[in-house]
Amino acid sequence: MLAPGEPPPPPPPEYQYPPGWEPRRPDQPPPYAYPYPQYPYVAPPPPLPFREWGVNLHLSAAAIGHGVAGDASMGGGGVGLRYKPVPHFGFEADVDFFGGTDYQGNSRNEEAFTLNALFFVNPRSMAQAYFLAGLGGTTAHVSCDPAFGCGGGAFDAQYGYFGGQAGAGVELRLGRVVALNVDLRGFVRTRTDSGASAHPEFVNAYGQTSNTSAGALFTGGMTLYF
Repeated sequence: MLAPGEPPPPPPPEYQYPPGWEPRRPDQPPPYAYPYPQYPYVAPPPPLPFREWGVNLHLSAAAIGHGVAGDASMGGGGVGLRYKPVPHFGFEADVDFFGGTDYQGNSRNEEAFTLNALFFVNPRSMAQAYFLAGLGGTTAHVSCDPAFGCGGGAFDAQYGYFGGQAGAGVELRLGRVVALNVDLRGFVRTRTDSGASAHPEFVNAYGQTSNTSAGALFTGGMTLYF
């Protein structure tokens, strides 16, 4: 409020725009447009848990070379329990059962237990490459019946083996729970039963003996993680 007889204050000075600049009228578009690119939203894959357990079901085919009776091979399948403490590394214990024909054309059935370490190269990818290596033991029942064309004298024997294997494969993660896998493994083993020294398994034409065998194992299966 003004005191009696006090003159009113002068009006504020009129704002002066900078030289060369004029205010935009409401009917004028902005002088510049800044378009932003629009990209479709892609949801990231769900994160894998830090630790995983899994049950692996698989089928296997073993090639163990060419013997006196032709190609020796076996087929079978098994189940494994897998534990991955970290995404890159895991352990798997497997029990497998095989049947087929050996070097001499004899009928052979085997039961194998192996413990493998697995290293996953790219555990965050859908297709994960991995390497494996492990040790295991095997028991085998070998028999020959000339009536079925085994080519030798009739006999029935039990063998025991200990050896190792190593290989590489690919696991395809179809989701959080289900994965498919294929791998190729090479194995070497030697007999450990009590009759190994007195009755070697392999004798060549020169009388040389050996209880060591090797081969390749192709495995394909499915792992259920939980």
